[in-house]
Amino acid sequence: MDYQYFYIVWTLIFFAIWMALFLYRKDLRHEISVISFGSGFGGIFSQATHIEDWWNPLRLTQTPIGIEDFLIGFSIGGICSVVYAILFNLKVEPNNFYFTKNGKNDRLLGNIFLLSFILLFFWMFYILNISSSYSVLISYLLGISVMLFFRRDLIQNSLISGLITLMLGSLIYYFLMLLFPGFINKFWYLPQVWYSKTFFDIPLGEYIWYFLTGAFIGPLYKFVRNKKTVRITP
Repeated sequence: MDYQYFYIVWTLIFFAIWMALFLYRKDLRHEISVISFGSGFGGIFSQATHIEDWWNPLRLTQTPIGIEDFLIGFSIGGICSVVYAILFNLKVEPNNFYFTKNGKNDRLLGNIFLLSFILLFFWMFYILNISSSYSVLISYLLGISVMLFFRRDLIQNSLISGLITLMLGSLIYYFLMLLFPGFINKFWYLPQVWYSKTFFDIPLGEYIWYFLTGAFIGPLYKFVRNKKTVRITP
């Protein structure tokens, strides 16, 4: 198959999974939509850094940034946000934990957390000239640490979301190897660093990225909007 279509095929696989989850759980559509659109625009801005030192696949438009960058962020973010609740048959409800008195400014603090996460990533990449791999790794680790420090109840959500995202991303990569043999060597930058070492033909950094993306986005909506998950009763 023409490598020109690798990125859009990869994107559409994730989007098909996103659509299945969106149609399956009507009660989670608000959460998946909010996170998806945020992750979609995040995908565009983050890809602007990744094409410099991480990877640079072909887009249908043959431009540095394309619709694929929005759709892949949109789809993966949305999947991560609800996969834990769907797997364990949970629903999202308001939480009784408050950062401020009566939760009056909790949403503001949540927005500040998100803004700080974004600014930290770009500050490390553009100001400190740290590679996009390390910038996203450090940002994710700090973001996850903050969320789980204040919300211990989200630890399981974070870990399981990370593991599921890791397994899903890996399986899709293995499938794509059948359609586009050698796509990693064609599109990824593979410098002589630890995270570029391959395991089953996939760089270690990819496994780490999938796990941390799931671990961060999985509990993100609950943390920012002060929600919790509870089991659905018959």
